Amino acid sequence: MPSSRRRRAPIRYVARMETDGDRATHSPEWYRPLLDAGQVRVGDQLLVRCEGGPSISRLETFPPALEVEERGGVYVLDDDGPVYGWRYVFVTTGL
Repeated sequence: MPSSRRRRAPIRYVARMETDGDRATHSPEWYRPLLDAGQVRVGDQLLVRCEGGPSISRLETFPPALEVEERGGVYVLDDDGPVYGWRYVFVTTGL
């Protein structure tokens, strides 16, 4: 009995991407469900909204950086939930 499932080419999983140096991201296993479901691909651009701090949003390349240093603090990625709901939350450093 032939299988009706199509075979796909393997997807390359990355833990780090180089843009302006190495950026910390989640492990490849963390992203596997998103990549396997076709929700995103490595290199896709994401417009991630920002809460607090000097920015309204950031244009990021998938996988996005977990932390982004900014004047007066750092944006921390809140990636709980679907990709379209991800956001950066500003955390001040020093008072």
